[in-house]
Amino acid sequence: MKQTPIKQEGINVLSLFDGISCAKLALEKAGIKINKYYSSEICPHALAIQNYHYSGDTNFIQLGDVCKIEGIDLANEIDLVIFGSPCTNLSSINPVDRRGLEGTESKLFYEAKRIIRDIYIFAPTNKKLYFLMENVASMTAKDRDAITSELYEIFPDVKLVKINSADVSPANRRRLYWTNIPNVGIPKSSQIKYQDIVVNGYVDKEKANVLLGTNVTLTNGIFRYYKMNIGNIIYKYKEFAEQSTEQKLVEYPFILHNSGYIGKSRSGFDEYDFPNGCYRLPTVLESERLMTIPDGYVSDVPNISKTNKLKAIGLAMTVDVITGLVENLK
Repeated sequence: MKQTPIKQEGINVLSLFDGISCAKLALEKAGIKINKYYSSEICPHALAIQNYHYSGDTNFIQLGDVCKIEGIDLANEIDLVIFGSPCTNLSSINPVDRRGLEGTESKLFYEAKRIIRDIYIFAPTNKKLYFLMENVASMTAKDRDAITSELYEIFPDVKLVKINSADVSPANRRRLYWTNIPNVGIPKSSQIKYQDIVVNGYVDKEKANVLLGTNVTLTNGIFRYYKMNIGNIIYKYKEFAEQSTEQKLVEYPFILHNSGYIGKSRSGFDEYDFPNGCYRLPTVLESERLMTIPDGYVSDVPNISKTNKLKAIGLAMTVDVITGLVENLK
């Protein structure tokens, strides 16, 4: 039977592991009208950000724990399912527990599959169900192929695309995307650079490193930044930023000593100051920009610590990548 396409009058969306609802931001940016947006999330800080923006929106419906959702209850409504199941046990950045899809957190992929399968099975026969899944590109080939095989059982037209967010944003973020959205491809590239989004100071990379939930320290973080290519820093002086790595690492201990900064306490310092006399870390606002999240969407939310705001952003999807992937649903 012929399936009806997504219509311009709007769609109903289910976002699993929704975080701060970047999927909603991306769909709206793509010009896709959302009738109902069902969000599954349990992190209290992410929920606080959701509530700040959408608590008065009756079409924004919070479902809570993904393990308690029954797909059959949503089958008549949902047109699109978006999710990025936990990458904790899949990512190469985790040397402690990399059990892949069998890991404590990453096995939640199977909960997402359960929900999607039931929505697909119990949906009206003329209703087309679309989906988009995101996860880390550093997973093993075994886990990548297992995910593809599991999704193929539901969607024989599943496609796998690898995208680095640096193509459309100021930061690297290599991800795999599985979808059945028609004619999906690489989003249109952007020339935006890391330096372009910095409020003050200077950087020495064209694109920032992948944004994680935590960053390097303001004491010896510069060494981890270069030796492990982890974290992001912003230098006080252009001349220092332009020096070689070797020269930076030689000079920095003397700059730190002269600053008198001993770590932890930043009392008396603004987040755009350089307490160690040499570099600072990206602020919440700058981190939003690295993920192409609108200015203020997270940074302006009250009563959430800077640490928890940065963690929420680090777990989010790059808005402009998702925008490019879903735009063919219009």
